[in-house]
Order: sequence, then C-alpha cells, then structure tokens
Amino acid sequence: MKIALLGGKGLLGRRLSPLLTAEGHQVVMASRSATGPGERRADFATGEGVAEAIGDTEVVVHLVSNVAKQRETDIEGTRRLLDAVDSQHLIYVSIVGVDRHPYRYYRTKLAVEEMIRGSGVSHTILRATQFHDFLDYVLKAACRPPVAFVPKRFVFQPIETTEVAVRIAELVSTRPPGLQPDVAGPTVHNADYLARTFMEARGKERPVINLPLFGTTARAFEQGAHTNPDRAVGVVTWEDYLAGGDSTRNGRIEPRAYGE
Repeated sequence: MKIALLGGKGLLGRRLSPLLTAEGHQVVMASRSATGPGERRADFATGEGVAEAIGDTEVVVHLVSNVAKQRETDIEGTRRLLDAVDSQHLIYVSIVGVDRHPYRYYRTKLAVEEMIRGSGVSHTILRATQFHDFLDYVLKAACRPPVAFVPKRFVFQPIETTEVAVRIAELVSTRPPGLQPDVAGPTVHNADYLARTFMEARGKERPVINLPLFGTTARAFEQGAHTNPDRAVGVVTWEDYLAGGDSTRNGRIEPRAYGE
C-alpha cells in the first residue's frame, strides 16, 4: 500500500515511517523540508505540493500542525487537503480533550476534526495525550534558567511516541471509520513532578517554583481536561522514558488493549 505521511519528519512521523515500511508499505514522506529520495515537498501554509504529495497514494496520514500559524496551516491547510483528496482514506491525529478544553490550539484541532467529519471524505481520527518527547522538549526549555518555573497544579498524562505510532500503523491497515478510542499514557502526573524528575534524570540542579496561573484555560489544565485515565493504554512510563528504558524504539511492545 502507498501511504503519504504529511508532516512525516516530525516527532511522530519519524517513528511511524519505519513501522509502515517494515510492514511492506511504500511510504511517501511529505513536508516543507523534503529533500531526500522518496520525499515530496508539501507546504500546508501555502498549499504548494499538497495535491501532488497525495496524488497516487491510498492512505493519507495527516500529522501537520503549527501552533504559531494555526489559521494558515491547520485550518486552511486542511481545507486544501480535503479538496485534494479523491479516493484516499485520511487518518488525522488529534489531541485528547479537544472537545472539552478551552486552550486555543486545542480548539483549532477540534475545528480541524469537524472539518474532516463534515467533508464526506473517508477518514479516521485518533486522539492522543502529550508525547514523552514533547514534554522533554518543553521541560528542557523551562529548566534552562537558574530557576525552573512550572505551572502550579497543571497535570499531564504522557505517552511514548512510538506507542502512538504503533496504533496509527494498525489504523492504516484496518481503516476504521470515524473517531477512535483515545490513546493515553499509563499515569497522570503533575507538572512539578515531571520537572523535578526530568532534572534529576538529566543531572540538573535547579529550584522549581510552582507558578499559579488563572483563568478557564489554566483551570482546564489543572482539572486534566486533556487527560483520560480510563484510556491509560500506554505501557512505557515517564520514569521508563527518563531512564532510557524505552523498549518501543524498535517496535517491541505489547500495549494494553486499544479498542473499546
């Protein structure tokens, strides 16, 4: 099967591509920075190359997103993609809680979901919690100054990126219609714990200040609107990730049941 990975050079795409290739699929990596063999340039913000990137494929996996350019990339880019889709099946990766969280970026992801659902295009939507790699990136920046400031009472339910990639690979093969059950990490942690364990694992010594934030968005992050403990299907814990004990790097995992 020929599969287009839109945004294939991101965190998730880099894990998903080798899984699909190992299963015998032909993968077309499509991104703004495409340069290598088998890659196609596709710029969601302008529409350049998007139709060409998916033209002769059977499944399109939509991983493209840009927090800084949500309107141009997520909204308008997806609209152009939907116009270009013919008979392909579209798989869109979203975020747990976008239907109940007021954070602007999450509302954008929900708007994209609604566009896809209303388009008449054959599609599958999967929501996941925050990736370990993503929180690593955020905490690396937060813990760089002499004092680490983290939002007081914020919680997250991190999941290993490859576990999400494994689930998407399954969806590529089965192509179930509509919104699928969430995939979430094994444990909900508060931001203070994530920051302190991150620094300990990385050999950093910084005071951690829990910064109080206010408003409806902050309250949603405190109440875990972006988590789903009932769908804690992930196996690799945050502590496993920090210790470098991620057995999913080579796809050797036995996740808990993903289905209903």
